[in-house]
Amino acid sequence: MTEPSRNRPVRSFVATTVVAAVLLVAAACSSDDPVDFKDGDRSDSVDGTLGRDFAEATLQPEKPLAAAQLTAAAAIVRKRASSGGLPVKSVRVRDDTLVVRVSSTKFGADTKQRLAAIVGTGQLTVRSVSSVTPLLPTDAGPGSGTTPTGGSECADPSVSRADSAGSEVVACDDKLKEKYVLAPAVITGADVAGAEAKAPEATGLGWTVMVKWTNKGQNAFTQLTSEAAGGRLPTNRIAIVCDGRVLVAASVQSAIPGEAMISGTYTEADARLLAGTIDGGVLPTGFRIASYTEGQLGAGIEGGSSRPGPTVTG
Repeated sequence: MTEPSRNRPVRSFVATTVVAAVLLVAAACSSDDPVDFKDGDRSDSVDGTLGRDFAEATLQPEKPLAAAQLTAAAAIVRKRASSGGLPVKSVRVRDDTLVVRVSSTKFGADTKQRLAAIVGTGQLTVRSVSSVTPLLPTDAGPGSGTTPTGGSECADPSVSRADSAGSEVVACDDKLKEKYVLAPAVITGADVAGAEAKAPEATGLGWTVMVKWTNKGQNAFTQLTSEAAGGRLPTNRIAIVCDGRVLVAASVQSAIPGEAMISGTYTEADARLLAGTIDGGVLPTGFRIASYTEGQLGAGIEGGSSRPGPTVTG
């Protein structure tokens, strides 16, 4: 992989995010404050302040995987969960599936949805926006069992979709607010050198997400943002797409010759989830949640395994 770019200025681009459709003006971040991605566990103690309520999810791969692939997938899921702020205790290989133990105290009923959001294949692309169609508030939402008026592209956003980098695609955001026609990708996940959520005191804004690129990715991103900055809505926007769903559709104020700062109305949890998704790596196949059980530590949630496998723990 090409070495990541260094010592380049950081500029911002403003996001229409999965949590807000309001565009905010963001100040530039000084290049004297470099952002280095730290690949560590950012989750809190699951046995301390978060209480002892747990959920156990069995993740079923969309296609059969060899033992080595399952072990590698367990490590990627663990990293994504950690980066996204999900307090995971362990990810185990069990009978050709992955079994994830996570505290449900922090996110409550949203724990399952947040877990589902990180177990897609992770095919990441960055594309320019060709057109945008607002969706009606009456469109069917995830899990409704009906197809929204936006079409099949706006069905359940937790389902992975094909995202061919060399082709134009049609995709929707998680909240089903907009449907996008997107140009062929110029950047893929291989061009990402790191991503990290930054607290408000670090940027002077709310929670933001900083993205670093490889040298190849930086050149492509600078060119992409230069072209977008010269347009008008919606062609002055670029989209970050994962498994066929739009994570961010951001307006660009000027060419960005360095790291990207994505700003919006993010909470800490949302910023960490976005950063973890962008820098989560690619799974050998997507996973679905085959079972999800809630309980308390020591109250029978452990379950049995006739054929336990490797464990990735915190």
